[in-house]
Amino acid sequence: TGEEVIGDVTSGGSLITLKRPCVLQLMPSRADPERPMLGLVPYAIYAENHTITINDESVVWMSKPVDELYNQYQKAFGSGLII
Repeated sequence: TGEEVIGDVTSGGSLITLKRPCVLQLMPSRADPERPMLGLVPYAIYAENHTITINDESVVWMSKPVDELYNQYQKAFGSGLII
């Protein structure tokens, strides 16, 4: 459906599991409305254990996030460890 999602990923067979998934969204900046900022919005917050499983055929691409995004996610939703 076009969402860009970040989370702790594990895969097995044709299934991919994401723990604490978040959607990446552009949001207006309070400091400068002309320059949007990237926000992390919890995804499927109603899911038990904050975990979702999807079929790998539903995934268009996967990538390791840049350190800045990884650190922001870890600080807000992960272990708190920052690289």
